[in-house]
Amino acid sequence: MDLEKLKLNIYDFLGIILPGFIAITEGWTLLRGWHDAINSITHLGGTQLSLLLVCAFGSGHLVQELGDLLVHLLGGPSYLRRGREELWRSEEAGLVKQTIKRELGHDILSVDYAYDYCLTRLKDRFERREVFIATSDLCRSLVVLSLIALMPICRIAFYDVTPMSKSLMVVGIGLAILAVVGALAWRRMNRYRRLSEVTVFRAFLGLDHDHVAVSATSK
Repeated sequence: MDLEKLKLNIYDFLGIILPGFIAITEGWTLLRGWHDAINSITHLGGTQLSLLLVCAFGSGHLVQELGDLLVHLLGGPSYLRRGREELWRSEEAGLVKQTIKRELGHDILSVDYAYDYCLTRLKDRFERREVFIATSDLCRSLVVLSLIALMPICRIAFYDVTPMSKSLMVVGIGLAILAVVGALAWRRMNRYRRLSEVTVFRAFLGLDHDHVAVSATSK
C-alpha cells in the first residue's frame, strides 16, 4: 500500500487514526506485555506500518463510538451541544436571529436548525472548526482510552513487576496518571467543542458584516 496516495485530513488523523493506534497499543500491551509492544512498534516495516494504519483507522471509529456512548451516558444526548444552546438563550443570539430572519424572511425557533443554516452559509470560510472538532473528539477518545488502559496497567503491574509491593505501587501510580489524563481530556473536550459550536454563529455574523460592507461600497 502506498501511503502517499491516502487522502487524510486533520480529523482522520487526530480523531480516528491516533486514538485507534493508542487502542491497538493498549491491546497489544494487554496481550503480550509492555516490552513486546514497544519492540514491535519500533521495528515496523513499510508493509506492517500500512497494515497498522488501516487497523488504527478501523479501531479509531470504534473508540469514537465508545466515547460518544460514554458522553451520552454521563451528560445526556445534548451534552456536546450545550455551547450552541447557551448562546441561543443569551442576548448575543439576538443579532444572529435578526440576521437569519432578514435572509430567510421568517423566524427560526430551533437552535439546531439555526446552527446548520449558519454552517451552510459559511461553507469553507471557517476551516478552524474542523480543527476544533478533531481536537474535541481526540480528547473524548482519550477519556475512553484512559479507562481501557486500566487493563494493560494491571497486566504490567501483576505480570511484569515483582514483588507484590512494587506491583501495587505501579497500579497506584498508573491510576493517578490515568485520572489526571482523563480529567484534563474531559475539560479540553468541552472547551474545544464549545469553540466549534459558538464560533459558527459569530463567524456567520462576520460573514453578514462583510456582505453589508461590500454592498455599501458598491453603492
